[in-house]
Amino acid sequence: MWNNKGPFIILSGPSGVGKTRFVIKSLKNFPEFANTISFTTRKPRAEEKEGEFYYFITKEEFEIKREQKELLEWAVVHSDFYATSKKEVEKLWKNKKVILKDVDVQGFHSIKKIYPHSIGIFIYPPSMRELENRILKRGFIHEEEKNQRLDSAKKEIAQAHTFDFKIVNDCFKTAWEEFKDILSGYLKDYK
Repeated sequence: MWNNKGPFIILSGPSGVGKTRFVIKSLKNFPEFANTISFTTRKPRAEEKEGEFYYFITKEEFEIKREQKELLEWAVVHSDFYATSKKEVEKLWKNKKVILKDVDVQGFHSIKKIYPHSIGIFIYPPSMRELENRILKRGFIHEEEKNQRLDSAKKEIAQAHTFDFKIVNDCFKTAWEEFKDILSGYLKDYK
């Protein structure tokens, strides 16, 4: 089944739900997995390093990549652009890697259209109040931005039924076990 369209697992959910934590732990526990590095026009957070999860580019650079059809999918999230590189995906598949990608709901639908064999895992927050707390713990954000993220979360949660699997991230340890079981089952079925 390894060809130019290899395995693709897409992780999605509202901002602040813990998606990055799932990706990091998955990459440590499953050597077959790789994460594509996304392009974004947002500013890096304090703990983020260039080329680890994101390439931080300008909106002008983003437009060039989009015009040259270098992007598998792209979206505007909270006024910033995010995208997945086609070349990055192809390179990982060529190296026999299973792609584990964290994208927004819109990105999931775009990728699923191109690669219908992809699977989607939606991560729910335990509650909207807890999601708000997690967003605020990330650092200072304006009230308007917080409200925008919470409004987006409600819209994303309304699309969760379109995903193959759903997990509530209330206790990470429990949610991780459920997530790990899904990944293990997928790998077994894929081989």
